[in-house]
Amino acid sequence: MFELVRTGAASTTNRLLAPQGLNSDDFGRLAVLLDVQPRKAHKIGLVAARKASRPEEVVTNWNGVETRNTAQPGDFIVTNLSARRSVLRDRSGNANVYVIRAASFHGLYDSDGGATEFGEVYRAKGSVEALYLSGGFEILAPWGEVQSANQGYILRNSHEVYGNNRETFDLTYVLDK
Repeated sequence: MFELVRTGAASTTNRLLAPQGLNSDDFGRLAVLLDVQPRKAHKIGLVAARKASRPEEVVTNWNGVETRNTAQPGDFIVTNLSARRSVLRDRSGNANVYVIRAASFHGLYDSDGGATEFGEVYRAKGSVEALYLSGGFEILAPWGEVQSANQGYILRNSHEVYGNNRETFDLTYVLDK
């Protein structure tokens, strides 16, 4: 279950509240409520990734804490890079880091050659569908932790629905025409 809260003088600012995880059907219902077609987006940035060798808490920051997740042994700890291979950092200098489960990683990324201090460099495969929320979101992410942003996108890949802060989205994705 989720709630779309409309605020602002003309009720044009949309914030998504979802205390339970979102699924593909929820994503479709959200698009109907927003009265928009989901947009396809391709990741243009690269990532550096390393395998966790022990349980490791990972805090995803972008000008504040976006979410937390625990990488289990074999999961990948991923750092967003620009297309020029520089680490994406927020205003406080925090690298944009997150977790991808071992079972999903190789279906999402291919090696791009080379490495950084954060791991080997990979390029994303495929695309996602995106819905923009001008008021952001506070949702229960697929990994069981709250994910929040003041502005951002709800993304649907083949099997998950999750959020992405607008600034990191704009630096790492391009919307298809």
